[in-house]
Amino acid sequence: MALSGRDAFRGELTSIAHRDGRVVCLETWSPYRDHPFEAAHPERFFSLPSGGPVLAQMVTGLVAAGFRPFVVVGPGGTAPGRAVGNRWLWRACVEAGATVVLPPEGSGEGSVEVRQKTCVPLAVPCGEEETRAMVRQVARSRRPYCLVLGDRPGPLWPYRPNGAVDEVPLVADELGGSAGAGARLVSVGEAGTRLALATRATAPGLGHVHLVYLDEVRLAAAAAELASWPGPSVVTAAAWMLEEVLRALRARTPGREVSGVLAPSHQGQADVATVLAAVAAFGGASGR
Repeated sequence: MALSGRDAFRGELTSIAHRDGRVVCLETWSPYRDHPFEAAHPERFFSLPSGGPVLAQMVTGLVAAGFRPFVVVGPGGTAPGRAVGNRWLWRACVEAGATVVLPPEGSGEGSVEVRQKTCVPLAVPCGEEETRAMVRQVARSRRPYCLVLGDRPGPLWPYRPNGAVDEVPLVADELGGSAGAGARLVSVGEAGTRLALATRATAPGLGHVHLVYLDEVRLAAAAAELASWPGPSVVTAAAWMLEEVLRALRARTPGREVSGVLAPSHQGQADVATVLAAVAAFGGASGR
């Protein structure tokens, strides 16, 4: 059974904490009665449903003491047991040196601010394997990250490490580096990747590359890597990601055909016909 991004994160972080006594997990909201990190490392787990200034102060103190805090911010709302995942909270934690895990809901509100922090990678991994690899990468890094992870099982996207290094690449090619002049799908996030995979199941001749990073520096680098593609591109992503990816691709590929299709952000039906229509509008082969 496929795990959600947050479940994959919790499981991998628990494993890493067995080897690294500096790793600490703080959660402002959790639907679990038995948290795996808390069960394995109770002295390094903190549940803070009210969050706020206390959480930011704790993160500052933990970083100063040499710990590696990972802060899981819950979705917005004021219901009991759920903290408001406001911009101030995650910004204060990132600036203090913590890696912050945000839900997709509401991430767009502060995504522009995160993207402009050149020292903070903003990553949206997809599927259990890629999410686990991203958590390992973050744990090896000396910098804070901002991760966007959902609470629903993601699509089964295969993780392929970047060379011999266990690192999530800027651009992952579903077909393992295929070349050609046909149309290509560019997916971002779980909803966008699910839609692209469903489209390729119908039209296997389409190319498909997958992006993970949305901060300005790494998204620009990914777009530059994609600039050699000679054919048109159709981006599939949720609303809060789509415009930024389109802007980055168009800036690096002037004169190329680039369009976008909104992917359903929850469990909506993937509109494969809409993607194929976008491909056909460019005169690109559908790959049927």
